[in-house]
Amino acid sequence: MSTYAFGAAPRLSTTVRVGGILVSPASISLTILQPDNTTAGPFTPINDGTGLYHYDFTVVQAGRHIARWVTSAPNGVDEEPFDVAAQWAEAGIFSLTAAKKQLNIDLDDHSDDEEIADFVRSVTIGCERYVGALVRAAHVEKHDGGHRLALNHTPVLELTSVVAVETGGAGQDVADLDVDGPTGIVQRRDGARMCGPLRVAYVAGRTAIPANASQAGRIILQHMWETQRGQQGGVSFGGSDEVWDPRFGFSIPRRAQELLGEQPPGIA
Repeated sequence: MSTYAFGAAPRLSTTVRVGGILVSPASISLTILQPDNTTAGPFTPINDGTGLYHYDFTVVQAGRHIARWVTSAPNGVDEEPFDVAAQWAEAGIFSLTAAKKQLNIDLDDHSDDEEIADFVRSVTIGCERYVGALVRAAHVEKHDGGHRLALNHTPVLELTSVVAVETGGAGQDVADLDVDGPTGIVQRRDGARMCGPLRVAYVAGRTAIPANASQAGRIILQHMWETQRGQQGGVSFGGSDEVWDPRFGFSIPRRAQELLGEQPPGIA
């Protein structure tokens, strides 16, 4: 399954076959189910040859989409999901170029670009488990209120809004609030209590990626890439610099854990 950048125009394609043979249907249409449960289309795709069709769909929403192709004579339906990253969130902890350099892949070889980009996004999520938010991303959370609110994703870059959930409730002007970025603690500057429930919108992430997180991400990427292709042997459970961590299966090598702040085994 593919992930595309917000605002992109991914090329969606399908083939029509009967008994394994490409055929041209009497009619074909494409409809897109969007993340907000609305549909776009139906569209008439471009014919690229017998049984070959494509359509360039410009995405306007982030999230899961489902492309539904419907044909007549022969009658058939084909559904294929694809994801759209939130604006500014499609990029991971490092660039595709940096990833290919780490994997010693020729920069002019684009045959695995999509797969590598998916790995980079996965690696980013893995690193964020250790060190908190790395890439800039928007979040919305519900909080009960109180003298302090503890946001779930840190470090916090910007508090966008704090609005009341219930009709008649009192929201908060963000200008009246203090936000401790590293801890994600929000409180009123005058010390007063914030009555909830409240819906808090904010942005978490970093303005610069720490060198240790970037290097750890590259190590994890290479480990996952080589493991997928069977280029590494079994994982040792002792006497090796790669010790299996049961919390993360085989995805996080020990040297990456140490870079991210994991205490090495046997060190008091």
